[in-house]
Amino acid sequence: MALVLLGFRPNPAKASQAYSESLMDCAVLFNTSNRINPERADHGKGLALSRIAEALEKAAHDQAVNEGQDAPESYLSQLKASKISHWDSKGMTYVFSDDFRDWMTYCRKFADHLGFDFKNLP
Repeated sequence: MALVLLGFRPNPAKASQAYSESLMDCAVLFNTSNRINPERADHGKGLALSRIAEALEKAAHDQAVNEGQDAPESYLSQLKASKISHWDSKGMTYVFSDDFRDWMTYCRKFADHLGFDFKNLP
């Protein structure tokens, strides 16, 4: 509830899911275009998106530990596979949709609220 008091409201469609799951949703979404076109992941914007996704996955792991997940690596491995399947099932043109833009806005605000600084990633 403290987050609501601070003015941060989770995505209403997923309000009941754990933060670790929201972080994994965002990690997978940030890497969507790299899964569509894998060679772009090694340079420019693709590389930046890969690094953001990696940072969000690490945060998802840390959050899963804080949430008391007994086997966070297994939990996140299964969760990531499920999220990739879910988001990729929307098709290659999903990245041009309003829903995708809404999710990316949510993910950026969520990450900002959690203190991420995507400008200074290695």
